[in-house]
Amino acid sequence: MTQAQQVQNRPSAEAERGPKILRIGIIQGGKIVEERLVRKRETVTIGQSVKNTFVVPASNALARSFPIFEMTPSGYALNFAEGMDGRIAMSSTEAPATLAQLRAKAEKRNDVFHLPLPEESRGKVVIGDVTVLYQFVVPPPVQPRPQLPPSVRGSITQDLDWIMVAIVAISLASHLGFVLYLRSVDWPRKPDIEEIPDRFVQMIVPKKKEEKKEEKKVDPNAEAKRLAEQKAREEARRKAAAEQAKKSNDTSKPRDPEAEARAAAERRAKLAQEVAKMGVLKLLGARGGEGGAGVTDLLRSGDPGGNADKVFESVGGVATAGAGGAGGAGGLGTKGTSGSGTVKGIAGLRASGPGEVSSGEKGGEKVPRGSLKEVKAVEVDGSLSPDLVVQTIKSRKSAVIACYERALKRNPGLSGKVVLRFTISSIGKVTSAEIEDDTMGDGEVNKCITSTVKNWRFPAPQGGEVQFAYPFVFQAS
Repeated sequence: MTQAQQVQNRPSAEAERGPKILRIGIIQGGKIVEERLVRKRETVTIGQSVKNTFVVPASNALARSFPIFEMTPSGYALNFAEGMDGRIAMSSTEAPATLAQLRAKAEKRNDVFHLPLPEESRGKVVIGDVTVLYQFVVPPPVQPRPQLPPSVRGSITQDLDWIMVAIVAISLASHLGFVLYLRSVDWPRKPDIEEIPDRFVQMIVPKKKEEKKEEKKVDPNAEAKRLAEQKAREEARRKAAAEQAKKSNDTSKPRDPEAEARAAAERRAKLAQEVAKMGVLKLLGARGGEGGAGVTDLLRSGDPGGNADKVFESVGGVATAGAGGAGGAGGLGTKGTSGSGTVKGIAGLRASGPGEVSSGEKGGEKVPRGSLKEVKAVEVDGSLSPDLVVQTIKSRKSAVIACYERALKRNPGLSGKVVLRFTISSIGKVTSAEIEDDTMGDGEVNKCITSTVKNWRFPAPQGGEVQFAYPFVFQAS
């Protein structure tokens, strides 16, 4: 084949390989940093993002991603902006032209010029300190992956440690043989009841039945006893709860001092009657017999070591002798003897003279009472009506009067005025209470009043907390 025929056949060979591809080189700082054949016909981007086709370090003239060679249906097109420079040769016969000269042929899209490129074109584009060189070339054949010859590559068996392989194989064989041996051994097992001979069954089974019968023996009255004990415990708990409820009801009732005093007087009178009947008191309270020897009447019959019960049975009573009575000055007589006095019980004894005291007779108990004068509150600061405050204090003044009446038991002449200053919060609760003025001079009353008022609730004021000063005027009734 001649040289002319080879030249004629060359385009057909190039056509068989397909369209030309881009060959792009990146120059930065006067050095080629990258060169690549873009076999896949797609848009080529350049910028700082790692997703670009060509990644260029930070440059003021480059955006994060810029499509410098855009793939269109008719082929590649060059995109360039006004700040870019370069020279492009559209064909092998034309002289290179600058990008400024090619703007007339390019289509402007926003701030970017779009210039279609034929496959014969070549050139460079300068973007700041980065220069992009390109040209269209016939794609070279894909080189197969280089492989080493078999003699150099080696095989799996060459990399094995045969000593370790032997040890693993021996261990595996020994373990497998041991497992097979264990499976082949006839190990003894517990026989089933159906496999035991009849003579042994007759001896074993009845014995088990007897044991079961012995286990089932229980006390027939055990359940009844348990139910009775449970019922007794429930009854005891019920009685205890009833007594507790009764005590709580009794304590919840208000105390009546007059009723308590009346009951105490009745108990004392009953106790005095019982004591008056005791013989020892008769003996100690007796006086005089014949010749003024009152005690000798009890021991008149002789031996003092006699029966004491008989001696006390002879006591006839306590006699108060008169001046002209028989037996001299009066005395203690035994049963059957005469006396000039009259019999008096313990309840009937009464001391004479000033401040005389009687026992067994009920006396009226004087309970001190206090009163609170009606006054009006003085509003210091806030928007709560004083009438509402006064109304609330009047409804609860019994608690304040109780503080005063407790002090009257200690000091019946106690009276005076106490001015209380207290603060009502926005929810109607008393947050602080203190005595502003006190003419009564009793610290316990003041403490009782402040602690009582702190537990009160008033109507909620409008616009925040308020302060009031309220005077309490106490006097004994």
